[in-house]
Amino acid sequence: MKRLFFILIVLSCVLTVHAQQGKDDYKIMVDSAITIKYTQYLDTSKKRNSEYYLENLYLLNEQDQPLNSVSSSNKFKFINVYDDRNRKVLSKGIYAWKVFTTLNKNKFVITIINLYITYKKRNYDFSSGGGSQTVYEYSCDEGKWRLITSENWGI
Repeated sequence: MKRLFFILIVLSCVLTVHAQQGKDDYKIMVDSAITIKYTQYLDTSKKRNSEYYLENLYLLNEQDQPLNSVSSSNKFKFINVYDDRNRKVLSKGIYAWKVFTTLNKNKFVITIINLYITYKKRNYDFSSGGGSQTVYEYSCDEGKWRLITSENWGI
């Protein structure tokens, strides 16, 4: 009886972990797209300017809210853009990466836009300075997402 109980517990744990892995694919793909962009930025920029930029970089989701649900989020700062308490910080201007995700058939596209955000005279100004796009494709034969392309553009 104890063996049967032990086997049932192990089996339920394995099934739970397997089910959770499918749910985490979204976070893993978004996290890897951010890491790819972060690494490419380090490789292509001058060390002196990139240190300040990366130390003061904010990460936002599609609704201009903090995106702190990914594991690479420890490299970024977080801010709620439309919170009245953050207007002083925004009046000086901040650099941010805004992450957009799109699923079209079997392709998952992650677009990251470079922004400079300011708040002056009761108006928000979002200035774009380029970005990147990372595309994943789901293979039904393998049952996995595969990285297809990662491309940067802009200034």
